[in-house]
Amino acid sequence: MEPSIVYRSAAMSKVMELLERVSGTDANVLISGESGVGKSLLAEQIHRLGGRRDRPFVTVPCANLPAELFESELFGHEPGAHTDATERRAGKFEAADGGTVLLDGVEAMASPLQAKLLRVVQEKSFERLGGTHQVTVDIRLIASAGETIEQEVKAGRFREDLFYRLNVVHLKVPPLRERADDIGPLASHFLRLLSARHGGGQRRLTTEARRVLKAYRWPGNVRELSNILESAVIATEGREIDVAKLGINKGTVAEEAVREAFEKRWSLDALEAAYIREVLKAARGNKSRAAAVLGINRKTLLQKLKRSGH
Repeated sequence: MEPSIVYRSAAMSKVMELLERVSGTDANVLISGESGVGKSLLAEQIHRLGGRRDRPFVTVPCANLPAELFESELFGHEPGAHTDATERRAGKFEAADGGTVLLDGVEAMASPLQAKLLRVVQEKSFERLGGTHQVTVDIRLIASAGETIEQEVKAGRFREDLFYRLNVVHLKVPPLRERADDIGPLASHFLRLLSARHGGGQRRLTTEARRVLKAYRWPGNVRELSNILESAVIATEGREIDVAKLGINKGTVAEEAVREAFEKRWSLDALEAAYIREVLKAARGNKSRAAAVLGINRKTLLQKLKRSGH
């Protein structure tokens, strides 16, 4: 799927404004957020908008590389450095010379490797594994991490000095449940791409399907939205995707909404008022239609709106 950043929400607009400003610099950037929010995509966007766009963009998957191979992957090795090192090999930092390195999931890096990375961040130089020659590189560093990275620092599991070196500019990406205004545009974007990929004509969501997507909490964030829509596109014979094809039932949506209200310690009146607002929005302000959906008469709805200040 082609890389693209689609957003409409005020929360994401602030993130993108800062991203565009930092792209014109060589400052180190830390991008944090829940899994699936699109941190890697934002890192690629920083690279594309910056002065290094014609140079390499290299990703280092910090969480997926075994500790014993990590140093060789980053710094390269000389012949004989370990059993499989039969010839000199450049690491990812050398491969990215002149460009950008994304340290993806940097909080997963083992403590000894954090110390070695700190030196590279400070001096932009290192030795290959098994070597003594100093290798100097010109790279821009972007790190991505989970939303708990600052807690990892406080707990002593991630070096504070390394954190502050990487965290010159911090982009905190909000989860999809906190930027509901992005769900519709993202869904339309994914449907365009997925319909073209899988054939069968352009798919569209029913009104009820869109409502369910917006009400869902999206624990897997944008990645989960893309996966659900791809499954729905493949499963749909016609052009219209209904709620059944999404695999998200209304019970799940209701449970998620109640859980969110509980987590935020909403009062029963606040929860009722929020629900009425959403129903009215779905009914395009038609109070009689909204009352019918709520299972009350129009007069009762007007009383509830007055009591909540609407």
